[in-house]
Amino acid sequence: MTDELDPITIAGGGLAGLSLGIGLRSRGFPVSVIESGNYPRHRVCGEFISGVTPADLEKLAVPDLLNDAVANRTTSWHTDSHCFFESELPSPAMGISRFALDQILADQFLSAGGKLQTGTRFLLSESKTEGTVLAIGRPRRTHSNWIGLKAHLRNFEFHSDLEMHLGNGGYLGISRVENGIANACGLFKVQKSIKASKTELLLAYLEKSGLSKLAKRIRITEIVPESCLGVNAFELGHQLPKTPTEPDQMMLGDQFAIIGPFTGNGMSMAFQSAAVAVDPLVAYAKKEIGWAECCLEVNDELATKFRKRLGMSRLLHPFLTGGAQQKLLVMLGENNLLPFSLLFRHLRT
Repeated sequence: MTDELDPITIAGGGLAGLSLGIGLRSRGFPVSVIESGNYPRHRVCGEFISGVTPADLEKLAVPDLLNDAVANRTTSWHTDSHCFFESELPSPAMGISRFALDQILADQFLSAGGKLQTGTRFLLSESKTEGTVLAIGRPRRTHSNWIGLKAHLRNFEFHSDLEMHLGNGGYLGISRVENGIANACGLFKVQKSIKASKTELLLAYLEKSGLSKLAKRIRITEIVPESCLGVNAFELGHQLPKTPTEPDQMMLGDQFAIIGPFTGNGMSMAFQSAAVAVDPLVAYAKKEIGWAECCLEVNDELATKFRKRLGMSRLLHPFLTGGAQQKLLVMLGENNLLPFSLLFRHLRT
């Protein structure tokens, strides 16, 4: 059967790439995944899955993927001086590290008969080849005003399952993942004056953002050195122009769009984008549609599916990073006027 099918090559072995590969292999299609890194590995990521549906996971043939993840049910929002909002999450969010999750997916892909090539950087000059899906993470920019930072903490004392801390020029989320670990991940305006080692960089940014009390709480924990990472040279929002110059390319996950990390929806979008691509790629592999038509169908559905939440994220982002808008957000939270459940829902639909 496979001799009659067009093979699919997926560049990038993250959440979108591996889950798509598993979904296609479960249907008997030949799939290769090319990944520049090796497993297991830490990634700068909120490690907080909120919004992906059982139907999405079924489509990707990974219905039990999150069964052992930690259920995060409560949230609290803080400035450095006080907690201004507390709530139950409208629906539990699943906490699992990328260190564990990427390895699980890689093992499942190999068990399904997929070909996984690690330690190999995909050449973008090959991206125009028909049947090649780009899921290689964020496009690198020559300049960015933002830096994402992440660290795993042992023995962190939680005030809630998900803590959000708002500073001047950045914010940090801390949530539960497996084995009692706390994942601390945040977004900050780049401060060129900060010079620090990788284990001190997050703490330096917290201090610079006016979150000194949080920095003290983190200092008394055990910081896992190998988990301390940073990324920059990226932009939030759609990664392609409204009228793509390359309509015959398929880009999934962060290649398509990057949502503000405060939404807790980035990992779900990776899985959802992979689920959108399954049926059109099946039709392409069976020679029922051409490659350009396949790409157009996926790109159009992704644009429609993610338009609302990306727009909402863009509107809300300034309220988290300081100034008068942040003061308004804090005041609404203090007076129980923050429409948290409504915002939560609109950032997932």
